[in-house]
Amino acid sequence: MEIDRVENWRKFSEHMENYIQDHTIEKYGIDNSDSGGFDLMSITRSPLICVWHVLKYSLRIWNNKMKDRDIEKIAHYAELAWTLSNGKTIKNKGSDVQ
Repeated sequence: MEIDRVENWRKFSEHMENYIQDHTIEKYGIDNSDSGGFDLMSITRSPLICVWHVLKYSLRIWNNKMKDRDIEKIAHYAELAWTLSNGKTIKNKGSDVQ
């Protein structure tokens, strides 16, 4: 069986686009009146916060406590960390998290 990593990524990317549109924007987007009209994800300034969430959901899976959409949450937080860091190396500077 041949593995096509690019095709797998394309399918996953399409899945994630649908997940973000259907679950994340609906819950945290600017049109959500419960959030006061702003994107809650925009207040996350540190990519380390996103890395923490990747770890949190990964540990939940590791400990056999996986919930629906945990894989999607990991992928989304990984993307947010990458975006917030501009694709650069993320460093933890102790309590001075940036």
